[in-house]
Amino acid sequence: MEKFMINKKMLRKLSLMNNHREPSVEILDSLYAQMFLEVSIYRFQTSKLQKEIDHALKNGNKEEFAKLAEKYNEILFKYKDGIKFSKKGFELTIDLEEYVL
Repeated sequence: MEKFMINKKMLRKLSLMNNHREPSVEILDSLYAQMFLEVSIYRFQTSKLQKEIDHALKNGNKEEFAKLAEKYNEILFKYKDGIKFSKKGFELTIDLEEYVL
């Protein structure tokens, strides 16, 4: 769960984006929740598709493989630039490589 901790580097990014004000606990909680949900969705979708792709390969199902690989690539493309979260003037963009195991 440590991967989801909002660290000092992230706090610095947040405060710099809003006139050097410190974000409130409410803002941090909201950003943390948004980040947790989005990363969880990403993990679930990619893991599920990887298993389905492996199954299609194991069974030699080329059509199913192609369909699943396309879906997988769509997800990777959607998240390629990271995810942007915002709350009350504070914005944070995370790179999924940094937060996904």
